[in-house]
Amino acid sequence: MAASDKEKQLKKELRQLRKQYDFLVAALDNLPNPIFMKDEEAKFLFFNKRYAEAFGMKREEYVGKSVLDLEYLPPVDRERYQEEDTALIRSGEEVSYEKDFDFADGEVHPSLYWSKGVHDPVSGAQGLIGEIVDISKERHLRESLNESLEKLRLTNLKLEEMNKIDAGTGVYNRTLLNKKSLEMTYRKSRGESCALMADLDHFKRVNDLYGHIKGDEVLSQFAEILKSECREKDVPIRYGGEEFLLFLNDASLESGLQVAERIRARCEKEIRLPDGDPITVSIGVALMDAKKNLQDNIRRLDDNLYLAKHRGRNRVVAEEG
Repeated sequence: MAASDKEKQLKKELRQLRKQYDFLVAALDNLPNPIFMKDEEAKFLFFNKRYAEAFGMKREEYVGKSVLDLEYLPPVDRERYQEEDTALIRSGEEVSYEKDFDFADGEVHPSLYWSKGVHDPVSGAQGLIGEIVDISKERHLRESLNESLEKLRLTNLKLEEMNKIDAGTGVYNRTLLNKKSLEMTYRKSRGESCALMADLDHFKRVNDLYGHIKGDEVLSQFAEILKSECREKDVPIRYGGEEFLLFLNDASLESGLQVAERIRARCEKEIRLPDGDPITVSIGVALMDAKKNLQDNIRRLDDNLYLAKHRGRNRVVAEEG
């Protein structure tokens, strides 16, 4: 082949290579995310148009320079990125993490950053490639989802709390006794804990004579007395029908008797039937024994309530057995 023919062939191949190179650059420039490539010294070989727009950089100014030359970055970040790039080029490993980038548009863009060391086993060439993926929409969606999940959690807590409340009286209902939290309440109290069980006397007569609406009114009035005698850490419960429990945390038996007597006296004084007769209540009181389970403690309360009924009603009994 003549020299001129070889020269023509070489020029043709160079044109083909140039065309392929231009296409590669155009393709990379049309990618939606900022990408970059660095050589074995962690200096920019290339970054695409989106990368240049994102950080306000020109290829002719920064190709051949390292991250240490990026003036828009704080010095501490430049040094950290340079160390990271160098380590990745050496190891061929990959890193990825979320980071908020300050783009040239003045906005902060939550992004997924990844970069990887590249080794060519044939030529021995080394370098680095990386990409920045804007995840603003994903971050917003995740935050919205987290907010929704938190609202759902709070709603479930409210519903769970509502399910523990007796609708007619506003105190806790018996389902709370199935929760271990109540048992742990008196087990973890700082000192003694006391409880009382109250039963409105002859309550069936109220419903028989005046109807269930009046009966519900009486129960509500008694529950208000019960709640007004509670501290924030005490737990009033409608045990069933006209029976109520009151757990007094960090309270001695003497304190429990005083509370029970106030409740008994107020009930007799404040709750009246249409004929003027008072509503009275019998109350059993006992210390809570942390060594026994909840039902055993309630059984002792019930025994003392039985004694109060047996001894004539409208009284408080606290015999420990």
